[in-house]
Amino acid sequence: MSAPPIQQPLLGGFIARLQPRERALLGILLIVFFAIATGVLFMLRSSSLAEQQEAIDGLRRGLDLVNTRGTVYDLKKKEKAAREARIANIQPIVFSALLEEASRSLTTGTLRGEEEKPSVPLGDGTLIKRIYGFEVRNVALEELMTFLTKVEQQPGNILIVERLAIKSLSSMEDRLNVEIDLATWELLKPEPVVDAAAGGEGAEP
Repeated sequence: MSAPPIQQPLLGGFIARLQPRERALLGILLIVFFAIATGVLFMLRSSSLAEQQEAIDGLRRGLDLVNTRGTVYDLKKKEKAAREARIANIQPIVFSALLEEASRSLTTGTLRGEEEKPSVPLGDGTLIKRIYGFEVRNVALEELMTFLTKVEQQPGNILIVERLAIKSLSSMEDRLNVEIDLATWELLKPEPVVDAAAGGEGAEP
């Protein structure tokens, strides 16, 4: 029996029938096709990325306009001006009057050694830190906490207990001697500038 003929693939038979020159041209044609297809894909991807970047830039411009222009910007400017006006109009704390009012909550404790310490300038000198020290003697712990809470909860001012040194008089009773430093911050108002030339002209007869 004779062996059945071997069937070659269609593509292999087609290439086998081509001449070497035709094969080279076909290879070049395939390379050019893949190069063009790859270039088209890159162009489409670049176009899509450019559209997305343009959309992102548009959103950024819109947010920038919202934050620096229009109603929202004007509202922020008004709120800032109102905050600065409130800070500028805050009256300085009178520690002696503040402690006198707060000491009414003391039943056994007494205040001693009240003294305002030198102010500390902060930043460019427009803000200062004021410190006021005093002692509370023979005071119960619960009474002390009530007193300090009343001192710190002053409306319109920032006031904190910066230092608290507690000494127990006896282990048998709840009586304490406490050294306290209160601190607050104040904004210095700039002094009006007097024009020397204008003042000199006004002084002439």
